[in-house]
Amino acid sequence: MSRVFWMEFFKRFMSPASARFILAILALAMAQYVMMRLMGTEIKASNRDALLLALGIVLGLSKDAFSYYFGSTARGDERPQETRIINPPTDPVQTHEADQ
Repeated sequence: MSRVFWMEFFKRFMSPASARFILAILALAMAQYVMMRLMGTEIKASNRDALLLALGIVLGLSKDAFSYYFGSTARGDERPQETRIINPPTDPVQTHEADQ
């Protein structure tokens, strides 16, 4: 097969949408693997905190990848309009208790 064919194939295959999908699937698979390995393993008390920290990081990353790819960001939903609140210098925001 020619080089042009492979270049076109990878250009389509590694589009931003495909890359996000692959990363989301990898993150979910990694989280699933970690959870399955932990279910059948006895954890030493000295390693428990470090393991729970690592587990939280892995699950957090998989949640972020999943919510980004399948959430409103990937769909291109409209963002809420920005609200600007401006206080004039003559009427500043109160920053202390009124009784004092």
